[in-house]
Amino acid sequence: GGGTLETIYVAISSYRDWQCPVTVASVFDRARHPERVRVAVVDQIDPGDGKCGTPPEPCADDPGQALCLFGDRIDVYEMDASLAVGPVYARHLGHRMYRGEYYAMQSDAHVEFVRDWDVDIADQWKSAKNEMAVLTAYLSDIQKSIDEKTGLSLRNSRPIMCRTDYEGHGHNKHLRHGQQPEGEPGIHGTPTLEPYWAAGYSFSRGHFAVNVPYDGHLPMIFQGEEISMGLRGFTYGYDYYTPEKSVCFHMYATGVNKAKRHK
Repeated sequence: GGGTLETIYVAISSYRDWQCPVTVASVFDRARHPERVRVAVVDQIDPGDGKCGTPPEPCADDPGQALCLFGDRIDVYEMDASLAVGPVYARHLGHRMYRGEYYAMQSDAHVEFVRDWDVDIADQWKSAKNEMAVLTAYLSDIQKSIDEKTGLSLRNSRPIMCRTDYEGHGHNKHLRHGQQPEGEPGIHGTPTLEPYWAAGYSFSRGHFAVNVPYDGHLPMIFQGEEISMGLRGFTYGYDYYTPEKSVCFHMYATGVNKAKRHK
């Protein structure tokens, strides 16, 4: 409202992921207002790997590709994969590329979006009626989730973050989020509160990226990433919700996609 342009910052960190450019293209191709979206990628690659900001075909041959049309809305920080120190530092770098957009979103590098995802998720965020709402989830598998002809979702169910337990022994115990349950929402017209935050998908006002920055001093931490962010966000006043309906889906290395992911 008030004439504010509801821009969206999308942070993606990628480790040698051939699907990263496909994900970025999906962000723009399926958005209703792609001109309001800016994507920042931390691309950790080896020599010879494909680059996340490079389209499948040269722009001179096919200028209509998303990575050509919206190249000025894609910022890529490229680093040698051999220097990578885990997901927390990569996402820390990604958050430093935030430039004051109205919304901040974070996604994995192997995700496909539904048509008009940008308007859909913003409307869901508004329906929470909470400036400190963060919509976050472990994404559902892409298989049988999107109609490739229309770009619309085929699912009525959605995941919710609630299955977490301690792992390890003694002083080395840590909280680990397991595979999260999925079902049709029992609450309609607003997202559902949940206790945890997920790194693979998060959508909030932009100030979340400023108030709850990634800790740049946690090398090689995987299991502690989401609890670190989730606890600090909650104590700052943010509330976590699962979206009523998913606007993107994750390609897990299962079923027909097993060989694809392990390319």
